[in-house]
Amino acid sequence: MPNPMASPLTSSADSTGSERASGPPPAVEAESSRVGLGLLLVALVLGLLRFARLGEWSLWFDEVLTWGDSHDFPDGLVNRAGYWLVRQSVEWAGGEPTEFSLRLLPAVAGYLAIPLAFWAFRPLAGSTRSGMAALLLAVSAWELQWSQTARFYTFVQLTSLAGAGLTIRGLLAGRWPVVTAGVLVAASGVFFHLQGALVAAALLGAAAVAPPLHGGEQRVFGRAAAITVLLPALVGAPWVYGAWSRYQETKAVADPLGSMVHFALSTGWYVTPALGAAALAAVLLLLREGDARGRLVLVVVLLGAGALVGLSAAATVSAQYLFSFFPFIALLAAWPLGSLEVGRRPVLGGAIVVALALPQLAGSALYLTSERGQRPRWRDAAEFVAANRQEGEAVLSDPAAVVEFYLGDRDPRRVRKSEDVVLFDAYNPWFVRREVKSGKSVWLVLRNDNLMTYEPALRARFKAYVQEHFRLLKQFPVHVTGRDLSVDVWYHK
Repeated sequence: MPNPMASPLTSSADSTGSERASGPPPAVEAESSRVGLGLLLVALVLGLLRFARLGEWSLWFDEVLTWGDSHDFPDGLVNRAGYWLVRQSVEWAGGEPTEFSLRLLPAVAGYLAIPLAFWAFRPLAGSTRSGMAALLLAVSAWELQWSQTARFYTFVQLTSLAGAGLTIRGLLAGRWPVVTAGVLVAASGVFFHLQGALVAAALLGAAAVAPPLHGGEQRVFGRAAAITVLLPALVGAPWVYGAWSRYQETKAVADPLGSMVHFALSTGWYVTPALGAAALAAVLLLLREGDARGRLVLVVVLLGAGALVGLSAAATVSAQYLFSFFPFIALLAAWPLGSLEVGRRPVLGGAIVVALALPQLAGSALYLTSERGQRPRWRDAAEFVAANRQEGEAVLSDPAAVVEFYLGDRDPRRVRKSEDVVLFDAYNPWFVRREVKSGKSVWLVLRNDNLMTYEPALRARFKAYVQEHFRLLKQFPVHVTGRDLSVDVWYHK
């Protein structure tokens, strides 16, 4: 009598080792298309939060750089496709670089990641787990933030998910050309961000070293795919390495250990401790049960995170460089929903769904309300200065480009070379004193959080100087847990 608990990953022929399995992708232990599709439907509805208040938050420095660099690509810029798409979005919306027009395509890409994650993971993990992963993407404040930012992280997440979906299908069907195609699709994400190459390498590495999914032959065709990818990898490697070298020159670290700790802490902050703990518990569960499918997902995450930890020893690397791996982390956290025990106990399954999704949804609610999109209120501060500034009065800010953008001159050529607003920063803080000594009245637009980049002694001297020579006219508060994103406007006459 056949064993009803037998793994669906192998056919009867596989159990004798006589031939390779074939047929449809495997099911999971406790599969429910109805539950999975229901979770996906909820995710698609909640994912519309990406478009809520999309044009309300002020731009931040990198978003203004996107506008400028989309017209005049800096030398060595790899991810030109992202800049081109954002510029086209502005053109389609009438040509005015508003917050909404700059962020529209990243928001669309962020929304499309929800159904694409479900499609990518379903053959490997089943509908229930994939639906839960899609729901976590929909309600994550981290996903919401990058979907509402005129940068390219949601674009590279799309290519990563598309590549993962093809790679998974190739592994399950025993077709290494499909695995190769999936890796190359993921690698195409480098045209949006260098982490595309990292995702491609992690997928290829997992195909080669993860526990076999298909009759013990996965490593064979995983390595065949690696050989096939070798030529385009050799062609693209100097290009990617050159881009990384330029990044490293500007983000070099003096304390490698401290930089690695920074990466780990920032990742924990944005993934959130609750989701990270759920993913870790799921990892322990699947390791105990020897689930090859879950181990494949785990290997992808470990390879990506491990590479970034190593890179962070050479240059400052923050959590956003792991952003394309977040869907895999969400899938790990959702893994217990596919167990037989949970499948037989709907109440337990519902409790897991709520426990996973509610903290993420609460974070998004804070993001959209009291945290004001986690954006400094540069626009409000600049408008206040514009309404009260007299002709000939100097304006200083860090960064200068954002304030100049909001003072009315949105010429993209002024982004990297401000003319009306003087830049001061941790390297040149005493430009403020120079303007004061010139005898002019001076406006100082100061973001409190930026002062944390100053050496402590310099920060103390600078703050004392500002308080002695300037008068605080207006505060624009934004408080996020652990950070003060407020902008203060000071005036010297």
